[in-house]
Amino acid sequence: MADEVQRVFVASVVEEGGNSLALGCFSSEETAWQVLRNFLKKSELMVLVSSTVVVWDIDVIGENGVNVLSTMECKDCPVCGRRTFWMDLENFSALCHGDACAAWVEESTLEPGIIDCGWPPIRFLKQAQDIEEAFSELFKLGDQMKAISKVDSLGEHEPQQMLDAFRKKSALGSKD
Repeated sequence: MADEVQRVFVASVVEEGGNSLALGCFSSEETAWQVLRNFLKKSELMVLVSSTVVVWDIDVIGENGVNVLSTMECKDCPVCGRRTFWMDLENFSALCHGDACAAWVEESTLEPGIIDCGWPPIRFLKQAQDIEEAFSELFKLGDQMKAISKVDSLGEHEPQQMLDAFRKKSALGSKD
């Protein structure tokens, strides 16, 4: 006889207006996480604010039957700028689920009190003393990427024209 299901795992997300979307009810925690992670890859297409994975014990009445395994909040990614950066504040970890980004922040598993952050596309890895420093490093990286993309999209003579216009305005401004 097959084993009876004693627990079910439920993944869900909440939209900006408060509408909750259940992603399914699963017999394994791993399946619930896989479904949630796949859904979060599309989070930039919707305005989502949070997600949860909970476990329900079968035949238990009331609040004792449910246990929240994870609650994550959605923020703008410090590197790519898209609303695909999911933060688990209780277990302190964060990951951008946007295509070609995957920026991340988490507490070091080897050095307590140290925060690790990174951006895999360029193999960027940094250790920080606190959360603010880690996010500052990722924001700096994002600013550099945005600046590079703007310069790369300029025509052959545009950078020199922009520099000349800046120098002209600076010279005019200093005389006033």
